[in-house]
Amino acid sequence: MLKVLLKKLKPYTLLIAVSLGFMVFCFFRFTKLSMPLRPTAHFIGESLPVILFFILFFAFSKITLHQMKPRAWHFILVIYQIISTALLALYLRSYNGEQNIVILEGILICLITPTAASASVITGKLGGNESSLTTYIIFSNLAAAVAIPLFFPLFCDMGNNSFFHDCFLILNHISPILVLPMILTVIIRTFSPKLHQFILRNTKEIGFYLWAFIIVVVSAKTFANIEASDKTATEITIMAAVGFFMTILQFALAKGIGQFGGQRISAGQALGQKNMVFGLWVTLTYLNPTVAIIPGTYILWQNVVNAWQMWYREKNLRIWEQRGESPYQE
Repeated sequence: MLKVLLKKLKPYTLLIAVSLGFMVFCFFRFTKLSMPLRPTAHFIGESLPVILFFILFFAFSKITLHQMKPRAWHFILVIYQIISTALLALYLRSYNGEQNIVILEGILICLITPTAASASVITGKLGGNESSLTTYIIFSNLAAAVAIPLFFPLFCDMGNNSFFHDCFLILNHISPILVLPMILTVIIRTFSPKLHQFILRNTKEIGFYLWAFIIVVVSAKTFANIEASDKTATEITIMAAVGFFMTILQFALAKGIGQFGGQRISAGQALGQKNMVFGLWVTLTYLNPTVAIIPGTYILWQNVVNAWQMWYREKNLRIWEQRGESPYQE
């Protein structure tokens, strides 16, 4: 009975997670009953990197290193990520106005933020190539680690830190989530094949539900940031519209590029699904906290897009099954 219910709800998991995030925000913001639970909620929020570690660990467990070969679209998207950031940073350097500075910096965060470690989960569910996407996750994060300390000093004060100091700071922030799961996977696959097979058999859906849990937490944080902002409802609506535009633009652009390499879904998730937990950290570390509203709404929009894609995938799976056709798989 439970399995049947979970199967029916799966296409709507992401929308349910965002809705739960809003309910969690309302509970902690508007009820006194939440007071004793706030330390626990804070602890859970701080534990997200650990959860991301396990998501990527399960993703690496499914693939081997020889499957992670670079593809043309990897380099095209990395070049887009770096060049678009550089051009906007140069524009911000000479920009004298104050009115649109938050919008422009928010767009820049949406451009430079690397692919989410959890993107491999939804990529597999949509029929994409998890190994190809995982390869791009590494490229994208390395590009961000270089581009942020290289271009951000053009338009914002990063203190007296050197390029290498900031580069190391960013790598130190992201490498435990990226590198350690890969090393642990290689060790287990090499020295304990039975344990590796056990992990493969028993963790097929864990990554997906861990990701859904992350969405609940991050969505609650996003709604809290929006509520705490001193911006008017009109200004917040404009920033949310910018987040929506950037979400659709990057999903659509990457899907078009990936189409030429036969990996439309993988490329779309690579550029569209961003690690906005990292993006928010960059925003709060180097820029104005108000800018965080745009990447915050990006989190919500990308999950709406992913929810629609999952629903559309499930719909097509039923059609393919009725026709006796093989599902689309990259």
